[in-house]
Amino acid sequence: MKVTKTMLSLALGLLLTGGAAQAAEQSFKVVVNAYDTDIPELKVEGVTVKNIRAFNVLNEPETLAVKKGTSVKITVENKSPISEGFAIDEYGIKEVIKAGETKTITFVADKAGAFTIWCQLHPKNIHLPGTLNVIE
Repeated sequence: MKVTKTMLSLALGLLLTGGAAQAAEQSFKVVVNAYDTDIPELKVEGVTVKNIRAFNVLNEPETLAVKKGTSVKITVENKSPISEGFAIDEYGIKEVIKAGETKTITFVADKAGAFTIWCQLHPKNIHLPGTLNVIE
């Protein structure tokens, strides 16, 4: 009888502890910024190039890190003059955020690894990718 009460107390304690414990939550704010640069003339190794226009889009911050099992909430603000994408393929995330729009993306980080955050709307050499690191 004593063993049964002890086992019952232990099982009940585990159930209560497990039921009370919730997955950790972590929130991030990511700003999508566009950098448009005009260089009228550039001389490199004796070669002159004129009228260069460089346009890059960057997620700031570039890297997000969470523990596996965390409930993740990412608020993305698009400060680019055009619509931008926010995709993490391994999590099935493919959002379009219009210019000036803010959108919130939520998911559970249930896969460990380093996952690319990228813009599925534009060539990869224009929109510099970021990384979601999910740590065991």
